[in-house]
Amino acid sequence: MADHVAEGFLPWFRRHERTLAGLWLVGSLLVVTAIALPPVRERLLDRAGLLVDFYEERWARRVTAAEALVKAQDWARATPMLERLDAEHPATNVRHARDKERELVLRLLARSYEGEGKSGKAMATWERLVAFDSLNYTNRLGYAQAAERMLSGWALAEEAKDGYASVLRIFPIHLPSVRGYVDYYMDRGEFIPVSQAYRAYLNAFFLHTVTVALGDSSAQVALQVDGRTHRVELPLVLPPGQGGRFVLHTQGMPFLLERVTLLPARVVGRVAAAAPVVLDTTAFRGQGLTAVPGGWLTDDTASTLVADLPPVAAGVGRVVLDLRLYKPMDQDLWLLMRKSYLNLLDPAGFLADSARSLPFPDAERADQVLTDLPWAREGLQAALRDQP
Repeated sequence: MADHVAEGFLPWFRRHERTLAGLWLVGSLLVVTAIALPPVRERLLDRAGLLVDFYEERWARRVTAAEALVKAQDWARATPMLERLDAEHPATNVRHARDKERELVLRLLARSYEGEGKSGKAMATWERLVAFDSLNYTNRLGYAQAAERMLSGWALAEEAKDGYASVLRIFPIHLPSVRGYVDYYMDRGEFIPVSQAYRAYLNAFFLHTVTVALGDSSAQVALQVDGRTHRVELPLVLPPGQGGRFVLHTQGMPFLLERVTLLPARVVGRVAAAAPVVLDTTAFRGQGLTAVPGGWLTDDTASTLVADLPPVAAGVGRVVLDLRLYKPMDQDLWLLMRKSYLNLLDPAGFLADSARSLPFPDAERADQVLTDLPWAREGLQAALRDQP
């Protein structure tokens, strides 16, 4: 049959070879001319781009469909779909495009295995996720939380403790991981690692930006958040004989403002400047703040401390602040720390370290202090998405 078709086609092709060649040349010329014209070229390129985008987004569509099945807890359909995605997804390295999408596939697959009761496969998938991007603390946090759910018995599993410890190695101020790490040793009555973890958390290096305004001038300064008082001098000004509003904005970080000193501006022709003015910080009022012994607790990132200053005869050239920023801590965790210090017969150590803490009443608000910060919001979204 094929030979018969070939025998009929070849003679026809040879008879019309010149006509076909002419049609090919004319068609090619028309295509080139059309592409050379800007309106046609733009339309063609737009359509080609849309086609390429549609083809590339096939991965996102498949991931979205699988995510919907996981949210619906349809494990029987979600697991096979995610296993195929895992095997076929093009991102095999964190440096590849769609690496975040690949991480989401692994998270969803681990959750699907957990939903089916396959703890071994679930933990192996979490291990693969940690290996895929070992610098993403949310991957390590997900591993630790999964181990806590699936492997823990009467006490926290060692795998969970190791997972929380690995988070703290790359994100030492992550309070939920401090809490999980401490729980492991409190369950076993081992108090030395608890006090060490508390002190390591307090001493962890963390710079935080504070905004201070006086009248029409404002300044920002980065302070170490370690529960210790730091003195900063800021270029805030008020003209002579004028008053203004003082505003301190710590972006949600709990704090203690110990002292505010207004330094008068130097005046040409005067050798000595006027005497500094020390403000009464107890008269300051909080907006979205709760006054507690030792400082102020914030309600959210918009919380501010304000004061309306009377006119300053000599004006203001600079402002000196004695300010202390506290790392977030919740009351329950603080009580565990207290218990561990007392069991170690180290009340003096507890008094010294607890003076650097200002605990919130609940863990949710304490955790929110860091997750509200702009650079931590992506991690918060991933952590919330990972919750079963």
